[in-house]
Amino acid sequence: MVIEMKEFGRSLVTRASGRMAYGKIFPMVMSATDLVVFDFSGVETVTNSFADEVFGHMVFDMGMEELRARTTFRGVQPFMAKVIRSAMDLRESQRMAPAPC
Repeated sequence: MVIEMKEFGRSLVTRASGRMAYGKIFPMVMSATDLVVFDFSGVETVTNSFADEVFGHMVFDMGMEELRARTTFRGVQPFMAKVIRSAMDLRESQRMAPAPC
């Protein structure tokens, strides 16, 4: 299954648009029986806010290993890849942190 990220806009910038995208994407990822490809062809900008709302929350909800097993990325410019990875790493560290007493 291919998810065309440009369907959410050429500039993926706000938390609100990220939450909307997450609401559509997460159920598709969880129900997919084959590898899900996030295709960023045609996307010009991704901010940390958008990346956190989509990919950071996905990591927090399912774990980095599960996300890697179910998905892959295509057409991501190097800077956008760093932004997305940073959001994912931050949420993974929060997910793995011990709960406060």
